[in-house]
Amino acid sequence: MQDNNRFERIEEPFGTWMVWDNWHDEPAKLGSLSLVGLSYSSAALLCEKLNDPSAEPAAEPDRNRRKI
Repeated sequence: MQDNNRFERIEEPFGTWMVWDNWHDEPAKLGSLSLVGLSYSSAALLCEKLNDPSAEPAAEPDRNRRKI
């Protein structure tokens, strides 16, 4: 099955991840920031959001919420 998404995550040699831009055949950028050296979860979230900007973000625990 071929994936036609513009952006995909790729594992780098030392275990970090990058977001790859298939249209430009280079690491994706946000402004002037190249999306390299990321954690797996950050790369996955960025790919999801970049490929479908209208998608709702995945629910994450609120780390700043006080426990009662």
